Amino acid sequence: MDCIKPALGAALTASLLFVQSANARTEKVTLGYLETAYVGDSMLEMGAKLDTGADFSSIYARDIKVFQNRDKEEWVSFRLVGDDGRTIRYKKKVIRTAFIKTKTGGNIERPVISLDLCVGGLTYTTPVNLADREDFDHPLLVGREFLARRVLVDSGQSYTADEGCVSAAEEQNPS
Repeated sequence: MDCIKPALGAALTASLLFVQSANARTEKVTLGYLETAYVGDSMLEMGAKLDTGADFSSIYARDIKVFQNRDKEEWVSFRLVGDDGRTIRYKKKVIRTAFIKTKTGGNIERPVISLDLCVGGLTYTTPVNLADREDFDHPLLVGREFLARRVLVDSGQSYTADEGCVSAAEEQNPS
């Protein structure tokens, strides 16, 4: 019986540590409705509006060209321009096409790709539609697909993120 008590104590401690780490992973981060986001492997810095009213994220992409590869899969080439003027060219597989309703009652088709986004230290791959957002104040709109279960948006605050974002290369090779 005496050997069971230490084993039971160790098992209880391990269970509590597991529950604590699981709770830490599920804790939501509170961010302002405007934040700085980092996009793709290159961590391109872009101003972002966190919009709980939008289902999906949308990014200002330039020179959008949809094409079929040799396997007849739909792909898209485009470029993104960061807040610092740096331009990154991409070729990505189209995961679906979004049909966006316009104010005039029509529909616009937009290619949707998977893209890594980081906001407030949270990095996830999320569906993003490519759009002409030239007339908007922020080149990136972060929607509920990214925000849900992760972020609480405080609409009275902006640029509150304490956590920075690191690229996958920086994570693998910290200085």
